[in-house]
Amino acid sequence: MRTQRFSSLWLIAATGLLAAGCDTGATATGTHSAPLRRAQSCEDLEASLKQDALAKMNAQIDAMIASYHMAYFGPAVGPDQNGPVAVPGEPAVTPTPAPPGAPGAGGDAGAEAGGDAPQTAGGAANDSAAPAHSDTNTQVAGVDEADIVKTDGNHIYLLHGEKFYTLTAWPASSLAVGSSLALEGDPREMFVAGDKVVIYSSVNGAQIYERAGVEPRPEFYDYGFGGGIGRPVDTVPGTVDPALPVDAGGSDPLPPPDAEPPSGGDTPSSDAEPPSGGDTPSSDPVPPSDGGGTNGSAGADEDVAPTGGAYAPLTKITVLSLASGGPSVVKELYFEGWYASARRDGQHVRTVLTGGAHGPALRYWPEALTEYRSSAEAWRAAFEQLRAENTAIIEGAPVSTWLPYRFEERGDAVALLEARCSDFYVPEAGTTSYGLTQIEAIDLDHLDREPASTSVIGATDTVYASHDALYVAARGWQEPLSRADLGDEPVSLDATHLHKFDLTADPSQPRYVASGSVPGHLLNQFSLDEHDGRLRIATTAQLASATAWTTANNVFVLEERGAALARVGAVLDLAPGEQIRSARFVGDRGYLVTFRQVDPLFVLDLADPAAPAVTGELKIPGFSEYMHPIDDGHLLTIGRDGTDDGRVTGVALQVFDVTDPTAPALLHKETLDAPNAHSPAEHDHKAFTYDGERGLLAFPLVSSARDTGAMESALQLYHVDLDDGFRWLGAVDHSAFFNATPDDWGCYAYLPEVRRGLFIEDHVYSISLGGVIASSLDDLTTPVASLALPAPVPTWGACGGVAEPVPEPGVDAQPDPGVEPQPDPDVEPQPEPGVEPSPVPRIME
Repeated sequence: MRTQRFSSLWLIAATGLLAAGCDTGATATGTHSAPLRRAQSCEDLEASLKQDALAKMNAQIDAMIASYHMAYFGPAVGPDQNGPVAVPGEPAVTPTPAPPGAPGAGGDAGAEAGGDAPQTAGGAANDSAAPAHSDTNTQVAGVDEADIVKTDGNHIYLLHGEKFYTLTAWPASSLAVGSSLALEGDPREMFVAGDKVVIYSSVNGAQIYERAGVEPRPEFYDYGFGGGIGRPVDTVPGTVDPALPVDAGGSDPLPPPDAEPPSGGDTPSSDAEPPSGGDTPSSDPVPPSDGGGTNGSAGADEDVAPTGGAYAPLTKITVLSLASGGPSVVKELYFEGWYASARRDGQHVRTVLTGGAHGPALRYWPEALTEYRSSAEAWRAAFEQLRAENTAIIEGAPVSTWLPYRFEERGDAVALLEARCSDFYVPEAGTTSYGLTQIEAIDLDHLDREPASTSVIGATDTVYASHDALYVAARGWQEPLSRADLGDEPVSLDATHLHKFDLTADPSQPRYVASGSVPGHLLNQFSLDEHDGRLRIATTAQLASATAWTTANNVFVLEERGAALARVGAVLDLAPGEQIRSARFVGDRGYLVTFRQVDPLFVLDLADPAAPAVTGELKIPGFSEYMHPIDDGHLLTIGRDGTDDGRVTGVALQVFDVTDPTAPALLHKETLDAPNAHSPAEHDHKAFTYDGERGLLAFPLVSSARDTGAMESALQLYHVDLDDGFRWLGAVDHSAFFNATPDDWGCYAYLPEVRRGLFIEDHVYSISLGGVIASSLDDLTTPVASLALPAPVPTWGACGGVAEPVPEPGVDAQPDPGVEPQPDPDVEPQPEPGVEPSPVPRIME
């Protein structure tokens, strides 16, 4: 999900706080904690959900009252601007206290993340007989991450467009399509474990709802922070959807454009920007995911509703069996909520979904408020009336309004899976972002069982897993602030809540054990790492005072103590005014790269969890966006070069010597100066393939030709040596798969680029949406085999064309000649006779 500017930031921008003259030495403070407790019954869960909804709704209304009051009438006086005020003739609406919390179970995960990414053979069936091959570049050795391509050495398994392909890959000269299977929706990522395949797709579930006898909920947008669930309700002419909260993508609800503000008033700014490195709003919310993207059947990072017809988005998990040769479907599951991330450890697959918790439809703009009120009292009264109406709606909603749907397709029937209230964990009311986090666990050895489900109130931004524990992290809800609330001491405007789930007691059912909170927000999954049972976390915090707005970077060490992830050590206020661009934890060391004008690489000693410390620092132009440990004393990075005055230039590879943690040094640097060059590996570590034993590095690069401006896409190959540095081995160019011209950039920016590279024995395989090329490492200029694949058809309309290259002699390069016919998607399957659909989720205690 694209980052949304949350209430406190919007409010400060609206009330005129300028990001200038910042005191960058402030410590981040002022965060909420978010301990969880397990729902004891459906009544308990319903009460907790309502308290959470009331708290967030009240905070949102308070923020709107305060911001508009400041903009049009000056500082608020009289009743507390952060509390409800009685509507004339009606009692004040004050939520009752949240249900008391019960401490969660303690435990010791005892995990070591390690930090090294595996690139050795392993994990597939008959692996001892398989050719040596690379694996998906993962954060934690032995904890697999879903991706668009996998290999077992003999075969390549590929998600391409709307199909799953099995390619014969070894020997390289035999590269060919072995089988393919059409998939529903837009495939995102997959696991391959022995003879099982687990595929994640985004689908239009309208027919699933219909076959299950369930009415889809109204279309919604799930805002990650300080927002809400927007519904298609009637709007006041001249305004945005009143169901959208004040900071829903930066669209501020205002009276009609022809309404006049009070004399001397100023219209609140809807385009005030935070300082460099701050969060920026997006007007087109998209589902969150930390990997994969699409395969050419939709936009680059978002689901696109089909034109016409009902649209009810679901995440689908398809489990395939390869036991009989070709792929066959053995399990199909559907979930409300967006796919966030997944991990696999052996036969245990844990999927994290976020969003999907709708709740009742609320308004955040008074229906009758079509012109500016002449007094602050009238303005406040209109919003207090709205508060009372929303409160009545929340109080009258049943628990099923919030619970996500889960379906399983079983032959011709679709079953609605039971929702167990005891599988839900709830935080203190109003302390988390909107939405829901679902952890769905599947045991590939027991596919006859339903997924083991665990749900947490509040959306998730980031997922990290070791062998022993899974962590979900999300931005916490912060009390909306006005400039009047701020003093001279900067306070943190953002917080991250972390929830730990044990994976050792019962690997088939993640068990919640503890929660903690820290100031700031995470960059990505590499901002988290578990070592000796303790969690290390790196954050960038937005800080504000009455006169200043800045950032600070921090590293915290958290330890499980009872039901809390308690802070045992911290390094605060690193590189004030900058933001983290990459992070990596390796054993007792931590590495951070921040950037504003130059690139400080910080080395941290974490051997003593209670006293972590910065031991060394190196400042050079540019910045690294991904850091990969070569060994205990050296880092291989990809990122951006830059000038001394802070101008960012081309893609850069670097090797850092951190053998002496007090004196990190740049050993080698290679700059790629091709026009408009960028690499997916800068932002997706799965596109970075490094064979440490042979010192081989492969990564995609997209650029434009100097003479024609046409797009060029190739897999770059380097030999990396600590003594000699970088030696370019060549590139495998995929441009021949596409008849790209400069006019195609708007379309092809998503489609033809090389996405992955992998090694099998002494060959490299490059994969794009045009096809797959196998090349010998001894001669990258002449392909051993070239396999063209059918061009995926974007749901938003195709453009350009695909030119199939001439296949190498004796190589089967034909596009999939034997695809079995698929059922007509326009023909609705009939439900199983005698099965009566259920209209609402079946709820169990």
